[in-house]
Amino acid sequence: MTEEQEQEQIKDFGSKFDLHPGIPEGTKHSFNAGDMADEAGMRAFIECYRPLIKGLDDKVAATYFAGAFGNIALAVQYALTVASAVPVVSLQRLSVHLIPADGYWRAAFSLGEWSFEPAPAEAGQRREWRNEQLIRFYRDTAAPMLSMLSRVTGLSGGEIWGQLPTKFNYYLEVFTSGGLPERLLNTLQDDYRYLCEEIPAEIFGLKKNPFRVQVRKLESLADPDKTVNMRNRCCLYYRTEGGSYCYTCPRLKEEERAVRRTEFRKPASAGQA
Repeated sequence: MTEEQEQEQIKDFGSKFDLHPGIPEGTKHSFNAGDMADEAGMRAFIECYRPLIKGLDDKVAATYFAGAFGNIALAVQYALTVASAVPVVSLQRLSVHLIPADGYWRAAFSLGEWSFEPAPAEAGQRREWRNEQLIRFYRDTAAPMLSMLSRVTGLSGGEIWGQLPTKFNYYLEVFTSGGLPERLLNTLQDDYRYLCEEIPAEIFGLKKNPFRVQVRKLESLADPDKTVNMRNRCCLYYRTEGGSYCYTCPRLKEEERAVRRTEFRKPASAGQA
């Protein structure tokens, strides 16, 4: 990869995954991920983050941050398949930034130093390289921080890690419906299959691989001819000030979902009449 290609790749990460080469514009608070892997650092982050998102308890901050961190995991997966060069995302290089945005706060990320691990030139060595890259990221970067997030907030590891598959499955559908060449599509699916089915649960610090989930389809809120994915785990939005269960929440009863569809579609029906 040339220097010009690296710069284009870094720019792409910023627009797609909110992972930047420097502190993003508008940042009000910043934290080093290495510090967040320690109890004191994680507590400092949660104490700052929870009131910003109007969380009623620390567990809300845990789900919200885990959802945001899914962008970094997805960036690694995307780079692995599409770019054949994975950015080195270590805890000490990674920073978290809290930014006000249209009435809410987003968690963005940056790497203080950028370097890439390119795929081997020989195709036969790619699978071993892929396995190594994914295991290293989840074992050395994701697991230490998310395990500490669980310890500090009291939310189970399964609930925290469970925020990631929803995002992964959504983007997988986006990528696979985008007319990818068959060879790249096969690679994408095989790389995701490895993540879901072959990485041992202990790499994540869990008893079960959190990506090994069944996707459940729901009738779209707006269009009865379309479907959307049910969330894998509740994001705890209902535990924020003025919050409620999301339409795709697994905790929402089907009867309540049906009522929401009816209510949502009423204005459209009235307008047509």
